[in-house]
Amino acid sequence: MIMADSRVVSPELLATMVDLLPTVGSLRDLCAITGLRLGTVRRELAPFLAIMKLQGAHPQCGCGKDRFHPYGCVDSVAKAGPPKVAASILERRGSVISMLLAGDRFVDIDNALGLYPKSARKYLRFLTPEQLAERDRKVVERQSNPSETSK
Repeated sequence: MIMADSRVVSPELLATMVDLLPTVGSLRDLCAITGLRLGTVRRELAPFLAIMKLQGAHPQCGCGKDRFHPYGCVDSVAKAGPPKVAASILERRGSVISMLLAGDRFVDIDNALGLYPKSARKYLRFLTPEQLAERDRKVVERQSNPSETSK
C-alpha cells in the first residue's frame, strides 16, 4: 500500500540532508543515513546541487568530476579494492598454469580439465615472461621428442 505522503520529505530532514552534502561520500551513503530511497534523495537534492554548482561550492569526486555523478567511478573502484575471485576459479587457474608450465598441449589441458575447446590458451596471460620462456623451451623439447606426443 503506497501512501500519498511517501514522496514528501519533511523540511527538517531536507535541511539535514543539505547540511550533510559537503561531507557525505555519496548519495547512497546519504540514503543509508536518512532511510530514503536513492531516487527520492536525488530528486530532493537536485536544486541544492545546482545552486552549489553555480556558486562553485560543489564538492569534487576523487576522479575529478562533480561528486554524486551518475554511473561507476574510477575512484570508487579503487576504494573497493581488487575484485573477489572464487576459490574454485583460483584452483582451476593454478592447475591450468602448472600444466602450461609442464609444456602440455592446449587440447590436452582442455580435455583433462573439462574446459571448452581453446580455453587453455587464454590462461597464457597469467604467465610471467620467464614462465612463458620456460613453457616455450618445454614445448620445443616435447616436439623434438616424438615419443611423448603420443600420450
